[in-house]
Amino acid sequence: MKTSHVHSLRLPFAAALLALSMASTASAAMPVYREMKDWVVACDNTARCEAIGMQEAYPQLILRLVVDAGPAGEPVLSLESEAPVSARDLRLDGEPFAVAALLQPATTTDEGVQRIGHDGAQVRTFLDAVRHGARLQAGTGEEAPTASLAGLSAALLLIDETQGRLGTTTALLRRGPLPAARVPAAPAVPAPIRAVVAPLLDEAETRRLVTRVRLQAADEVQREDCFVEPDTAHDEAHALDDDEALVALECWRGAYQSSSLLFRLRRDGAGVPARVRLTVPVQDEGAPRVIDAFTSIGFGQGRLFHFAKGRGLADCGESAAWTFDGRDFRLQGYHRLGWCRGGNPGDWPALWRTRSD
Repeated sequence: MKTSHVHSLRLPFAAALLALSMASTASAAMPVYREMKDWVVACDNTARCEAIGMQEAYPQLILRLVVDAGPAGEPVLSLESEAPVSARDLRLDGEPFAVAALLQPATTTDEGVQRIGHDGAQVRTFLDAVRHGARLQAGTGEEAPTASLAGLSAALLLIDETQGRLGTTTALLRRGPLPAARVPAAPAVPAPIRAVVAPLLDEAETRRLVTRVRLQAADEVQREDCFVEPDTAHDEAHALDDDEALVALECWRGAYQSSSLLFRLRRDGAGVPARVRLTVPVQDEGAPRVIDAFTSIGFGQGRLFHFAKGRGLADCGESAAWTFDGRDFRLQGYHRLGWCRGGNPGDWPALWRTRSD
């Protein structure tokens, strides 16, 4: 598989395309994605923030903090591990600490995830106690599962800034006397876009459309340095509506996924195929990310899916879903985690969501 298109999440960018692929909503927040030492923060278009702390170690602990935006949004903090952790075994920089008692016992429904604190006030108490430390451990010794705290304070500050909590009683880091009412309201979750659903293509039209795109887009395929030969490629064609179709030409293939170039074209043979490039709301190197090679694609009921694993474990990568509304592909959901550090497969924080995601 071509490394620059699948294993890397850094592709060409075009800021002018941003408005074309996202569902429009005037009140949407600008998504935030930032990696700070051993913490990553992702805030979506509703300003809902998720912060994850993990390090490249095994066994490991993962700290996950989720905070909804708005005056009533309260932090929810959890500790994730392969085996349940006892509060009496929890250590801060190797030493017992009082607020470790806020760790809740494991439940039978999900033994690997344990809540810390019963409410937002207890979560803030726990964060205040640990944010100046270096590591949280379940037990003692070099083999004890460990969560890194490096970058936690910066993550808390970023959430406060994003959600407008600075100086209020609800802040995670820079708390102050201002009441919760001073926190801005959370942006509304956008309504789902109504999809245009066209009947399936028959085999003859599918072959005709794929052959046409292979011929008319040959120069572009060559520029992309595709290495999957046409006679072995898993090409696809799907009807977008009565007039247009979507064709996927497989371009690169690896051990666990493949990527395709997408084209829109008229079904009656008029015109030339147009390359599909869709923008997602995350900043890489100062510009919005444009997806121009779609990995593990799926298309059905007017929805297009992209699922790109950073490696076979699927502990990092990105996924996106778009709805075709008759004119353009509108973003319905986008998830991303740039780190490959052993988290749960596909458990990547959201940067864009609608009520259907």
